[in-house]
Amino acid sequence: MRVRIELTDENQAEEVVVYCKAITPEVELLINRLGEKEHSKTPLSFYKGETQYYLVLQEILFFEIDNERLFAHTVDDSFEVKARLYEIETILPPSFTRISRAAIVNTTHIRSIQKGLTGVSHIAFRQSKKEIYGSRLYYPLLSQKMEERYSYENK
Repeated sequence: MRVRIELTDENQAEEVVVYCKAITPEVELLINRLGEKEHSKTPLSFYKGETQYYLVLQEILFFEIDNERLFAHTVDDSFEVKARLYEIETILPPSFTRISRAAIVNTTHIRSIQKGLTGVSHIAFRQSKKEIYGSRLYYPLLSQKMEERYSYENK
């Protein structure tokens, strides 16, 4: 792969153009990495009671809706997020993916996925006893993201 950088003057907007013959996993990974900077600009606030916390997104295992409230789960705690699931989905980095109508997971923390007979997936996390279930509708995207993670981590 050849890389070319052209400097522009201050009045021009910065732009990244990728020329490729096909969209391969490597190209998708590059696009996702470039997009992570944009996603990280919008801060999320996390609450426990009246106390507001500022967590790093990589600490989050998953987001889930419980009793019409959105919660972010870390290894040993959970925090309320005062936003809608579809709103945060647009600002999360590519390592997060939706697994059901009510949940989004951070694929970097997934230890295992056990597929059930009905197609519902049981997802377990590294260094945590927390678990969540994913829908069969979202399984193909989750499987693709996990394959990308595996190829990236095992280069």
